Amino acid sequence: MTKSPFFSIIIPLYNRESKIKKAIQSILDQDFQDFEILVVDDCSTDQSCEVVLSIQDKRIKLIKNEINLERCLTRNKGIELAHGKFICFLDSDDYHLSNHLSKLHQQIVALNEPKAFFFTNSWNETEDGIRSERTCPSIEGIDFYTYFLKFTVNPQRWAVEKSLAQQIFFDPNVLICEDMDFSLRVAQANYPIYQVNERTTVYVAASDSFTHGDPQKWEKELFYLKRIFAKENLKLPKNETKRLLSMCYFHLARKNFTLQNNWKTISNSVRSFFLYPKGYNGKTQKEILIMILYSLFFVQQLRNRN
Repeated sequence: MTKSPFFSIIIPLYNRESKIKKAIQSILDQDFQDFEILVVDDCSTDQSCEVVLSIQDKRIKLIKNEINLERCLTRNKGIELAHGKFICFLDSDDYHLSNHLSKLHQQIVALNEPKAFFFTNSWNETEDGIRSERTCPSIEGIDFYTYFLKFTVNPQRWAVEKSLAQQIFFDPNVLICEDMDFSLRVAQANYPIYQVNERTTVYVAASDSFTHGDPQKWEKELFYLKRIFAKENLKLPKNETKRLLSMCYFHLARKNFTLQNNWKTISNSVRSFFLYPKGYNGKTQKEILIMILYSLFFVQQLRNRN
């Protein structure tokens, strides 16, 4: 009987022919080598699959979706097919540092391989290769719900015990902020959560990603945050949920201000302010006031012309 690997690393793939090789190579270069790599292709239309198949390593398995399923169901397929004791993730345009799995393994073994959720810290990196520290404070002394709402803990930072991952899964009805939703449901189920205080992975700010390239980012994020917050079994701190909704409305106000959509600017600005009067990051009150005043001025000018 073939021994199961310690880790299964799941990589959802869609049209990343120029980046997927670096992602996979960053796993092959790990200090800890007991793993399998499950690349789940979501109907790529470029040469992504050919690039994966060109990498000669028996631990790499390419799985192809018959239809496009989006990230949640694609990751879930990897979770279902994983053989490892713990499941890790990596997006196809990011990469791990060589100590990522060894640091996780060290912590997991020290705690006797619990049914738990582990996460490391990470770096940010521009497409030009400029690296900076991602905000990753210690979780010690912070309520788990508050932490996951306040600090995005991307899946590439995780190691999740397999049966836990197969119980929680990604919610296919939450296409944006799905990592937040998953981690909040882990907290709600009272599973142990542990942080490895090492920066072991790199999040690349790809210009064509949702975070940095989708013109509808704030509309979509607002929609899915509301969907997450409406879940009855999640008892979330109102202060943080209001702050996040205020953030979305602020950026929608800013977007509409640029487009000179005055009424939408005013509406979103007012919503942002009343949800979180001190500003979602403590710095937005002045800009909100300016947008409202300018928009009201131009509305009045338009009325005067009529």
